[in-house]
Amino acid sequence: MEGATGVCHREHLLPGGDDYQRARRWLTDDVNAAVDGAFQTGATDVLVADGHGTMRNILIDDLDPRARLLTGPAQPGNRPLAQLGALDHGAFDAAFLVGHHARAGTPGGLLAHTWIGMVVSEIRLNGRPASEAMLNMAVLGHYGIPVVMACGADDFCAQMREDFGDAVVLAEVKQALGPTAIVTLPVAEGRRRITEAAKAGLARGGAPYVVPAPITIEVDVHRDAMRERALEFGAEPVGRLGFRYTGDEIISVVERIWRTLVGITREDTAFLR
Repeated sequence: MEGATGVCHREHLLPGGDDYQRARRWLTDDVNAAVDGAFQTGATDVLVADGHGTMRNILIDDLDPRARLLTGPAQPGNRPLAQLGALDHGAFDAAFLVGHHARAGTPGGLLAHTWIGMVVSEIRLNGRPASEAMLNMAVLGHYGIPVVMACGADDFCAQMREDFGDAVVLAEVKQALGPTAIVTLPVAEGRRRITEAAKAGLARGGAPYVVPAPITIEVDVHRDAMRERALEFGAEPVGRLGFRYTGDEIISVVERIWRTLVGITREDTAFLR
């Protein structure tokens, strides 16, 4: 949601915030633009996975009726792969990343974080600083699904180019002026850019992002108590405030990382419900 057209502030992102209900509509508009681009390019089935916060943000009454919606919180018993899910409920040819944002630690990054900002200061995938986009691309790549389009602010698009070159078609819908300020396109123009990028990405295709084994994900957290809680889950300590898991494939490692992060926040998980 942080990368959706018009969104610039925490008050846009959480239930009860000023303009949250309007921001839900902006996000849904961006999603509909991507869905429309997919169907214009020959798609026969589109599944939308709500991946922000409560994961109950997209307005189903306003969602393109040709699409299905995966909604509901990413707790380990529900969606162990965090923002993703239902990858074993159909064969998918390609994926879009809609409304994504820059990774934790990005200087001046717009609403920048990775997964749970109150816990995570940095995540590294096999030594590379990882955004939510990179982690999701790695999970999708495990299933042979390429990400062919992504959209968000200019800082997110710049990181995608740094990490993946021109492998993904990008739609820039706003310019970041700092952590909570933007110059945004009008909603109609943002939608147009997203639709065109979706069409171009599907028409061009792409290769899945496959991370070679062994897979190591390292997480740096903000406080000692958070790291100690992670170690109780069986994580291996790394550095001053870090922990890690290593495995033979990305799925099990992501599931363990996500279970640990949710466990760290168990004292207050209202935002996951």
